[in-house]
Amino acid sequence: MNTTRRSFIKTLIAGSILPATPSHSAAQFAPWYESLANKAREISDGRSLQVLIPNGSRANIQAATALFTEMSGVPCSIEEVPINDINLELILRSNAGETSVDLALPATFGLADLVQANAITNLDEFVARHEPDGFRDDYLYQKGDKHNGSTYGYQTDGDVYLLFYNKAMLEDPREQSAYFELTGKTLEPATTWAELDRMMAFFHRPNQNQYGGALYRNPEYPIWEWWARFHATGSLPFTDTMRPNINNQAAVDALEQLVAATSSQIPSAASNDIFDNWKSYAQGNIFCNMGWGGTQKFLQTQDPTRDNVVTSSLPGPPMDGRPSKMGYFNWGWNYTVSSGSTQKELAYLLALFCTTPTASTVAIREADGFFDPFRESHYADETVQSVYGASFLKAQKESLGNCVPDLYMRGQTSYLDVLRQQILATMEGEFSARESLDICAQKWSHITRKLGRSEQLQEWKNLLATYPLAFQKER
Repeated sequence: MNTTRRSFIKTLIAGSILPATPSHSAAQFAPWYESLANKAREISDGRSLQVLIPNGSRANIQAATALFTEMSGVPCSIEEVPINDINLELILRSNAGETSVDLALPATFGLADLVQANAITNLDEFVARHEPDGFRDDYLYQKGDKHNGSTYGYQTDGDVYLLFYNKAMLEDPREQSAYFELTGKTLEPATTWAELDRMMAFFHRPNQNQYGGALYRNPEYPIWEWWARFHATGSLPFTDTMRPNINNQAAVDALEQLVAATSSQIPSAASNDIFDNWKSYAQGNIFCNMGWGGTQKFLQTQDPTRDNVVTSSLPGPPMDGRPSKMGYFNWGWNYTVSSGSTQKELAYLLALFCTTPTASTVAIREADGFFDPFRESHYADETVQSVYGASFLKAQKESLGNCVPDLYMRGQTSYLDVLRQQILATMEGEFSARESLDICAQKWSHITRKLGRSEQLQEWKNLLATYPLAFQKER
């Protein structure tokens, strides 16, 4: 390695990676990325790699792939597509027999469907050949990387949903006094959804240009909130015999409460997409929002919200009669090897390289990108600490270790599209919550029959085993 290359690498990885945590630091894993880069150089034979990514993650991926290229000599070209389209785009290209994509970063929740569509590669052979011993030891979340026991991806983004509170409002002594006088409760991060709804209603003062919440109410995204509210009751989406459980009374109550809480949201919540949501909340006149690390990164760049946010886990199911906390892992992005790639091993080495503690820390430092901490070593990095702030990192790390998963099963898109449609139908007054969820349950049963009940039951059992302890106690 020449002097210029050494200087470049030191610029990328030195300094803020090195502070140690009691158990892990990125520095102790440094030989991994060097070894992987050398292996890639050995087999590259002058070839380049094509990477398909979701928009909003370019800064993260460029940081990691630039380090890979500098160390291995393998050029990487990046193509960006809309975040909602990347999983489908990968399937369509696979079906068309395209070989232009080597590595792709689909949303984690879609891996099972991508496997079913033969759009991504089973990585077990490469894992056995190249993955270093202990590579995943400091991963805080990797539940979506496997399907039916085989590895198909490498998690590269700790996307766990959290609640964001306006610190100035939450800690205002006058508001605290008024809230206690009205409710008899202390104004602090909510431990139940009912309490959060009361707090948003309390702070909702449209005539003063102040609003209780910015929670999503557009057609696409309220399903995230309902999934969190539903699980906070201790309910599960399926029974032990793979019957839909999303129309029980707790599910109906959760949907009715979501609809009722709409009156405390900023008017633009009905149309805000992800980026509009961040911009709305960053005005500083909204009490609460629901988001993840990308939300926090943006808020830290805006004057009204920089260091003016208190972050907490979502309310969880009662445990021993007491409230609990939980996270909900939804999006996240996964390094996967396209089934159409003609250089799968080289693409795999890039995926493994980019998720090493060293390269992934370089990526997560980027304030303009989506990726959030997912390894314990990330939290020791001074730049990461500066980008996110202490309140967020504490809540995010706590939640990653105790979060419900998305529906990591075949048919995820089909099941959740139906649920999304019925939630919207209730929000628009077309059906009652009970009617909507009964319809949803009927359609879910049809999807299960179509996919095969016994196969789906096994997938559900595998997924259930990844749920937090609160959902396992009675089983």
